Amino acid sequence: MAEMKLDPMEMLLRLTGDLSAVRGRLQTLEDENLPATLEGLDTKVGQLKESLAAVVEAVGQLMADPEEEPPPEWPGTTPNWTDDLDQDQARELWDGLTEWCQNTLWPIYARPVWRPCWYLHKRLVIELTALWRNYEWSYEDKAPPTRVSEWHARWWPHVEKVLEKELSTCGMPRDGLPKPRHPVPVPVQPTMENENPPPPPFTESDFVDHRFFERVEKDIARRREPEGDDT
Repeated sequence: MAEMKLDPMEMLLRLTGDLSAVRGRLQTLEDENLPATLEGLDTKVGQLKESLAAVVEAVGQLMADPEEEPPPEWPGTTPNWTDDLDQDQARELWDGLTEWCQNTLWPIYARPVWRPCWYLHKRLVIELTALWRNYEWSYEDKAPPTRVSEWHARWWPHVEKVLEKELSTCGMPRDGLPKPRHPVPVPVQPTMENENPPPPPFTESDFVDHRFFERVEKDIARRREPEGDDT
């Protein structure tokens, strides 16, 4: 087969066409300002990386140190003795109220107006429960000092008057009451026949009288059994 010879003129035309095509492509890239476009893309990618890093850091902080919830405005509603309490709820309420009254209210504030029969006065029990819950609210973490001041200036003086009124018909016979509602027994004085008479079951200076536990157990027993209690 005979060799095919390339025409120099044809080769020149081809090279000229290729060169023109390359120039056209370069011109297109220059017109599109490719370097600036690439630089802009690089900037956007950098910004996205920074944003992603900030999000990752924030999520890590939340997982490591969760934000504390703000303190509640109230430690729960004041328990209502007239509600349908079950036996467990009633016992918990009696225990909490009695402990606070005996350890805080009675020795520090209420001893001058206190009577051992206080628990027999329904209104008084309700008022003391509200006073107790208000006291706890006043001393909660991060509570402003004004709450404590308000308790001493407003809530306790109110209940103190309630105590005086509710217990005004209870007391010692020597108080001048013809028929005291819940009298405190007068100690029997020793005599020659009985030099060591038994002490009374309770005195005016006691926190509760001798019937307290019996009455509390009766109040608890009359209420409904807790749900899910098979006993």
